[in-house]
Amino acid sequence: MKIELPLFYQSNLSVDLSNLSLEEDTRKHVVTVLRMKEGDEFMLTNGNGLSARATIQHMDKKQAHVAVDRYQVHTRKGSPISLGISLLKNNTRFEWMLEKVTELGVFEIFPLLLDRTERQHFRKDRFEQIIRSACLQSEQFVFPALHDPLSLNQLFDRIDLPQNRLIAQCYEQDKSTVSSIHQHTLFLVGPEGDFTSDELQVAMSNHCKPVSLGETRLRTETAAVAGAALLRG
Repeated sequence: MKIELPLFYQSNLSVDLSNLSLEEDTRKHVVTVLRMKEGDEFMLTNGNGLSARATIQHMDKKQAHVAVDRYQVHTRKGSPISLGISLLKNNTRFEWMLEKVTELGVFEIFPLLLDRTERQHFRKDRFEQIIRSACLQSEQFVFPALHDPLSLNQLFDRIDLPQNRLIAQCYEQDKSTVSSIHQHTLFLVGPEGDFTSDELQVAMSNHCKPVSLGETRLRTETAAVAGAALLRG
């Protein structure tokens, strides 16, 4: 779906509402950045698949009130990808990765704490803001879930993981080539220094298939983006 109007986030958007007050971040963008006026129109989404057209009714220095109509429910497109990726020491690289895999349509992101992970402070609010911005820029109405960090064993303890599971790693062994898929897939990427041999065994004992992303060794964040692009086709 191509959107003709700019798209913004509104967490409390609901089909039960015909009028609402814009949340502060959205109000600032609409009023201060885009300098919209009363009568101007744009789109809102709650990030859970619901969108609506909004028309500015009244605004002042602190609030912007809009009328909302033309509600629509959207579903995700393409094959679902659940990305499990080690946290990175460099926040800038991790944020870049979040932006790009979101634009590519990854369905959910599991930050991993692995043996070679150089741990960082997990800035969930900041990371979720990056994901929201990437979704709005790429015109997506269902935002990917960002989970709290967990270990590899904690990941495999989850009962909602897909059955198709791939792990990108650098060990010399038989590996398949990543290509587009048509089923829900878990795709794992390790830290700088790769998964340990014990972690690889844990993953393979939980039905993960080793895969290759090509002839060159990629940074963690590059591997995540490359894998998401290849899997989405």
